[in-house]
Amino acid sequence: MNLRLFVLPLTLLAACASSPRPEPGPPPTPFSTLPPHPETPAVASLIDNARLDSQAGRYANAAASLERAVRIEPRNPRLWQELARVRLSQREYVQAESCAQRSTSWAGSDNALRFENWQLIARSREARGDSPGAKAALDAAERLR
Repeated sequence: MNLRLFVLPLTLLAACASSPRPEPGPPPTPFSTLPPHPETPAVASLIDNARLDSQAGRYANAAASLERAVRIEPRNPRLWQELARVRLSQREYVQAESCAQRSTSWAGSDNALRFENWQLIARSREARGDSPGAKAALDAAERLR
């Protein structure tokens, strides 16, 4: 009797192990070819708050809202661009350039967004006294027109 109690679970396990595996689906589409996804309600609210704070000159509050939004949607290039604009307003030029570059990396084929990012990078470099770097960024922007 004890042998049956031992054999039955082993039989069930063997049946599970031999069941067919699902066919693999198509490979995932690279993010760069996907259309931009709409923001979640939480992110949309954070963007609204950031814009209001930025207009009122409360750049630290605007940056904090955008950083929270980026934690929710880290692949959203528009969030990175908004954060780059705020960092530029805060005169945090290295961070502004970094955020604009991150936005460009997620922008895919959105040349208008990439164009604006290169302009932000140019302004950041010019503000740091890097005229050749600013010129190179403007040249990169012009190639996107």
